Amino acid sequence: MEQLFLNWFLVFVRAGAMLSIFPLFSASAVPVRLRIALAGFISLLVIPSLGAPPVDPAHETLLSLTGLLLREVAIGLLMGWLCRLLSFAMALAGHFIASQIGLQLGGMIAPGEEQPTETVGIILQMLAIMLLVTMDIHYALLIGFQQSYHVLPVGAGMLSELLFDDVTLIAGRTFLIAVKIAAPIIAVGIVVNLLLCMLARAVPQMNVFMESFGIRLLIGTMLLGSVFNLAAHEIATHLNQLPSDFINLVRLLAGG
Repeated sequence: MEQLFLNWFLVFVRAGAMLSIFPLFSASAVPVRLRIALAGFISLLVIPSLGAPPVDPAHETLLSLTGLLLREVAIGLLMGWLCRLLSFAMALAGHFIASQIGLQLGGMIAPGEEQPTETVGIILQMLAIMLLVTMDIHYALLIGFQQSYHVLPVGAGMLSELLFDDVTLIAGRTFLIAVKIAAPIIAVGIVVNLLLCMLARAVPQMNVFMESFGIRLLIGTMLLGSVFNLAAHEIATHLNQLPSDFINLVRLLAGG
């Protein structure tokens, strides 16, 4: 019984660490008790698929058990971080867009978040979560978590140069997604700024600086529709690739 409970607890720790930063489930609006209950339920589903209990408390010291616990927490956080990157990309794209159209001071607290975010970033994050649920990607990731124990059992996991390269590539792709989404607004903003500079030289009596805020806001708002369409396409492309990235991350953690 002690051996079974210890193995269940180690799976519970990995699942709880992943859910603590997993999109949708990590929202502050989701009660902590619900996340704990969900992590415990996932652990109950995973335990039968582990086969023989991989950890025997009779042969483990307190130091080794602490090391196993920290390793499972680190693995769960890395899995959750991989899934969380899309929210970071949407917040970054919203920051770029808000800076161009003059909405950077209009910060709001998004549902489920604790820090204020630009209004555009909130809309993009809600769009990403909606597509995540609509495309059933969260189910695929939870299934991938359950199947990851066949490749990365309890107590396994190692750092490698290939893992570092893969994580760096995924993080860089996150910034690329944000730039792609905000690129139309940034390009139009540069053109508008150049035209305003020419207008300021041609009509010195006009206070172009004060007039620029309304002009940038009007043009930027008109372009937001096309930006959201582009954002939906980029989000869908990233979500379709996310399960493959998840599986690849697990294999690299296993040393494969």
